[in-house]
Amino acid sequence: MRRKGAISRFAALVFATLACLLLAVLAPMFFGQRATDEPFSGYAVMASPRDMHVIVAPIRLSDAPDLTLNRGTLYADGNAAAGTPISRFVLDGPVFQLNASGLRASSSSMESSLESTVAGTVAPLLVEQLVAMGFDALTLRQGTLHVTTTDGVSETISDIQAELTGKRKGQVAAHGSFAIRGQRLGFDTTLSLPADRSAPPRWPVRLALKGDLLEAAFDGHLNVAEDLQLSGPVELSSPSLRRIARWFGLPIATADGLNAAAVKGQINWARQAFAVEDAKIVVDGNEAAGALVLNLAGERPLIGATLAFHALDLTPYAEAARSQSFLFDRQSATWSLFDLSFPLIRYVDADLRISAPKVALKGFGLGHGAATIAVRSGKLLADIAELELYGGKASAQITANSNEIVPRYTLRGKVEGFDAGPAGAAVFGAAVLTGRSTLAVDIEGIGQTPTEVLRRLSGKATLTMPEGGRVALDMKALRTAAKANGPAGWGLLAKGQTNLELVEARAVIRGGVLLTELVQARAGTTGFAASGRVDLAERTLDLHLAMKPGVSTDRPLKAADMAGAEGVTMRGSWHEPFVRGQEPDADASR
Repeated sequence: MRRKGAISRFAALVFATLACLLLAVLAPMFFGQRATDEPFSGYAVMASPRDMHVIVAPIRLSDAPDLTLNRGTLYADGNAAAGTPISRFVLDGPVFQLNASGLRASSSSMESSLESTVAGTVAPLLVEQLVAMGFDALTLRQGTLHVTTTDGVSETISDIQAELTGKRKGQVAAHGSFAIRGQRLGFDTTLSLPADRSAPPRWPVRLALKGDLLEAAFDGHLNVAEDLQLSGPVELSSPSLRRIARWFGLPIATADGLNAAAVKGQINWARQAFAVEDAKIVVDGNEAAGALVLNLAGERPLIGATLAFHALDLTPYAEAARSQSFLFDRQSATWSLFDLSFPLIRYVDADLRISAPKVALKGFGLGHGAATIAVRSGKLLADIAELELYGGKASAQITANSNEIVPRYTLRGKVEGFDAGPAGAAVFGAAVLTGRSTLAVDIEGIGQTPTEVLRRLSGKATLTMPEGGRVALDMKALRTAAKANGPAGWGLLAKGQTNLELVEARAVIRGGVLLTELVQARAGTTGFAASGRVDLAERTLDLHLAMKPGVSTDRPLKAADMAGAEGVTMRGSWHEPFVRGQEPDADASR
């Protein structure tokens, strides 16, 4: 399937919906407008007492839009030859072709004069009465519409059932239903005709569309001077954006989020660009105002949006990611339920600007947030300009490249002045370290699942606490436990706390393993330093912790200050490590 196929099918639905809504309206008007210079093309005729006209050769109904009737049967309930008034026409089994690609067929091969038809048959009289719209109703039965979009993608609309009421007070109305890709949609439309047929073909129109997955209402203007164009107020709603996307072939997994949605605004559609201005949008209960754009002119469809949310709750999307990203293994049958490479970015481009005065996640308020998200040719760049996170200010750049054999990701960002306690509780399940902190990371990873990415993570990270903090660990009890060679686990160690000053930690990450470069702090006159490794994927640690009393308090710690410090080791699972004593080392800070 071509990359633009899914969105092109959406465009085909738009074209097809318009064609179905206006087919019965436009055809008689185009006949009337071209009766003197562009009459019917060649067709076959079969007369019967029921005034029946069988069409077996294409008839060009319109150049703009490029609409052709390939075949069908037209009959009436009166007698055209006898001059009996006809109140109802029926077009049975019609097959239409709507060419929305802009490449119109040559009209010379399809046009002929009305005089070239079989003289004296009932068909010309029947057609004349149809053209004059001297009837009460026109019925389409079991119609089919083939739509060809600009990029060559074709879509078939089947089982078109429509009822057209005659022109009264300058209006024509039609209602009915049709089927597309397994979904049935009903429609109702009213079109106002200009009194002067020489006026530009820009007509007021009301459209309503209703189905299980989509409801739409439009009250504006239709312009067919060159291509189909729409402008005016529109309302759209769906119980599930995910089902809509899968309806048109986009690979979106079944999960929470992207469900009920509604859009209300001013639509402007011309050629291959759809724009909704002054839009009011609701997605999963999140309300926003702004503008939406869908542009099909490029190599890939481009979705643009500038949305200011009243409040943005990310819980549905976080829950979907959590439930599908931590309960699988690449070799298992369930790993494909969640693809961290964002497969959707392979099919569409995007330019999104999103902001909210309050961002929430699982009931926790994150404060103000603003981000710009750009997607180009399978590459994603998310620029988080500002996000209030755990009382601090976060900024970051996130990239994802799904074009490589193994997707690649990068994260460069900083969180300033955040409270490390709630952040640690979210990661480790307990507030290991509390206090105002600044964290800076520059990391990259490759893989399709979170576990794969974590195991191949590399980069560097820095944590500082200029104002000091508190670690949920009793350092005195730590020395006692190390000498006792007790069982694994934090036990009594976690029942106390130690206040720290001038906390600074730097580390590099290689293959998912965090290797310390510098970890040091001071508690009063006691200095602390740590070295070793932490395996992020396996959740294990192998650390050497050095403690030395009597260090200088009038300047930052140096490596030489920790010479001869008393040491302990912590090895094993970071949930239940073994704590053991170690002889003093002449260079304990290494």
